[in-house]
Amino acid sequence: MLTRPDKDALRAMLESQVQEKLQHDPDAVTTYAAKPEPERKPYTSKPTVQDKVFHKELEQMRADAEAGVIPTPKHKLQDADVPSLRLDDYPDL
Repeated sequence: MLTRPDKDALRAMLESQVQEKLQHDPDAVTTYAAKPEPERKPYTSKPTVQDKVFHKELEQMRADAEAGVIPTPKHKLQDADVPSLRLDDYPDL
């Protein structure tokens, strides 16, 4: 019947095999430096669609201001004959 060696006997046997191999061939074992852990970048959220539209509108407003364009409100562009609903029409509200 075979008896299995315990862990200490296996360690001793492997250590002796490594030492014997190193005596015959000193370059058999190559050690490498540990690789540094990658640096973690800070979290940055992606801009939402609303953020993109907001920044686009801001850039348009700045470009218009530099060009001297005066924006006109849309409610003043309507015809005077067409009635419009405004809060002034309902004084009790």
